[in-house]
Amino acid sequence: MTRVQTRVYVIASGTRIREVARKAPDSPFGQLDALIGTSGVRVLPAKSLITPPELNVPRGEFGDRLAEVLSRHVEVSDVDDETTFYASFVAAIRSARTSLWLWTPWVARRVRMILPELRAAVDRGVRVTVFVRDPSDQLQKKPANLSLVEDLRAVVHTVVPMHVMHQKIVVVDERTVMLGSLNALSQSWTREVMVTMRGACFARKILTHEHAEIFARPPKCPRCGQDDIEIRRGAKENWYWRCYNTRCPTGGGNKAWKKDIDLWRRPGSA
Repeated sequence: MTRVQTRVYVIASGTRIREVARKAPDSPFGQLDALIGTSGVRVLPAKSLITPPELNVPRGEFGDRLAEVLSRHVEVSDVDDETTFYASFVAAIRSARTSLWLWTPWVARRVRMILPELRAAVDRGVRVTVFVRDPSDQLQKKPANLSLVEDLRAVVHTVVPMHVMHQKIVVVDERTVMLGSLNALSQSWTREVMVTMRGACFARKILTHEHAEIFARPPKCPRCGQDDIEIRRGAKENWYWRCYNTRCPTGGGNKAWKKDIDLWRRPGSA
């Protein structure tokens, strides 16, 4: 405290400060209580700092700066293996109120136990987006797995195929991140680990790194008019959309319709 140059933040219970100040007015809490209400001292209710950002609670310039500082805090709340992950995963889905993002390379029989939870999330207004491997993958293109992908499409808002993707990520309400080695929609018997971290700034960084908002809006193929579009990365590290519809007039393969993805475009803009 003696080295503070311009600003100091104190996070404390106002009730506790007043209680201590009454008993010991010369104590640090007593001195702090005496400062409250004077010029240069701002008081911000803690509830305004932990309110979900989508509620847009007005905090003022000072409150917004403080909220940004606190949002950089990341709490590691759980570490799960393959035997405990699904209880944590289901709890995370049930806690979702606005958005649920999944990166899960393969879709297999495991998805059947998760579909009811995803359907319930969608029914209460949660937007669910899932990134999976494209149908050229040796496991994903099996008829049984392709059928399960269609079951998934019937429940969630968006399913985006991505060539050779291998990320295993869950992001809930832009605040909670589950990250590790486990495929959430296909895991069966392998040893895995998933770490759950809470922090709005960290969650947003993950979504930004994965280009989530842009990648979640694939176009229709202008040649065949279908939405069988996957994401690929080129030799020059450029991302592009590619039509994988086998009946597309382009003929597929190297002639398939492609379009570079503009990573600087704002989501929702033309």
